[in-house]
Amino acid sequence: MADIATLGGALARRLREGPGSRRQQTTDAPACAADRPRGWLTTVLRPAGTLDRPALHRLRRALEWLAVSSDMIVIDLTATHVSAPRALARSLRHPARQLQQPGRCLLLIGVPAELAGELDRAGVQVATLAAEALPAVAG
Repeated sequence: MADIATLGGALARRLREGPGSRRQQTTDAPACAADRPRGWLTTVLRPAGTLDRPALHRLRRALEWLAVSSDMIVIDLTATHVSAPRALARSLRHPARQLQQPGRCLLLIGVPAELAGELDRAGVQVATLAAEALPAVAG
């Protein structure tokens, strides 16, 4: 369990430091892709609240790191409001390309109709499950 906590802390530091930091350049993230272990790793991201531009920036940075080592990334949008569907679609282009290989996938759950349209217009190759297709939660 300590290994997971250590990895989580390292990922959080890397996300805060950003792609141009000197410390990040010494990390071994690319080595993860070269030395892919046998098995399967699915990562689930579930943003909550409004997915505005600052939150979108954080999501994009997380995806950059996770796409290197994950076989499948699931982004569950059911607890969020997508305020900039076009910006989200554009920011998903690169990770979607990275995961567009046999045995890999980017899956979006709870996709609002506006975002689905922007994904189509931008030509982003992702698997989606529309918000309307999800069962209603009794409240």
